Amino acid sequence: MFQSHDHHIKDNVCLNRPPYRNGKKLRAVKVYTIAQESKYLLIQNIPSIAGIMEQLLPYFNQYGTMEQYWKIDGYIRKDTNENEQFFDTILIKFVQIYQARLAKCRLDDMNFMGSNLHICYAPEYENLEDLREKLTERRTIVQCKSNLVKRKNRSNLIRKNHSKSSSLQSFQQKTNEIRTKMREIVQKSNLIPLALQQEVKKKKRLQI
Repeated sequence: MFQSHDHHIKDNVCLNRPPYRNGKKLRAVKVYTIAQESKYLLIQNIPSIAGIMEQLLPYFNQYGTMEQYWKIDGYIRKDTNENEQFFDTILIKFVQIYQARLAKCRLDDMNFMGSNLHICYAPEYENLEDLREKLTERRTIVQCKSNLVKRKNRSNLIRKNHSKSSSLQSFQQKTNEIRTKMREIVQKSNLIPLALQQEVKKKKRLQI
């Protein structure tokens, strides 16, 4: 007999979020930690009909490769403490955790054969190797993203320094042009009185 856990129970939709935090679809939980995520997905509310697995599994196959799946017999729901007689529960294991994440996001609460599927992560079925692989993958992703941010910041800093140096060069060039023009003006202004003085001196000599 498989007993359900608290995170297997579907939470009520949150209705007191501010409008800017509400997505296109109302949800109860919008953030999961790496400890809560898993390659194992528990699918509940599957109608107990012959040949139902052949019709359900293609929906999950389109989001990634499934390593294996099990049909859980005698699954007891924690919210009702009863075994569902007309519904089945299956456990699916994906090869990669991002495949399980995408399948859960797209197929959770999907209407299938008149019943809304409830999909949740099942990290309690992980072994030590699965846990180590999950943490290693997460560490690698975080490291890659941090390196990408560092590269972007470095390129932005180089671009800013280049723009500052180019603006400084243009400012110095304009300053030099203004200075040369001012020198020319001053030189011309100094030449005019000298010429006048020479003419005045010549006139005085002629008069004498």
